[in-house]
Amino acid sequence: MTTISLNPKTVEKLNKIKKEGESFDEVIEKLIETYEELSNYIEEKWSKLQRDKEKFINLDNYTAQRGL
Repeated sequence: MTTISLNPKTVEKLNKIKKEGESFDEVIEKLIETYEELSNYIEEKWSKLQRDKEKFINLDNYTAQRGL
């Protein structure tokens, strides 16, 4: 077990997330899992955009082609 110091505002935010009977360890673990999932999702989407970027047209080119 490790003790960490937290800013009172951080503790307040954790308490808002925390459910009855849940430990701070469980809350932090859920936050880490959520972060990892979102990070992986964003990385996958970014990679797909980079692979598929030739399928898209620049907005300036689009408006110029249509005389807008």
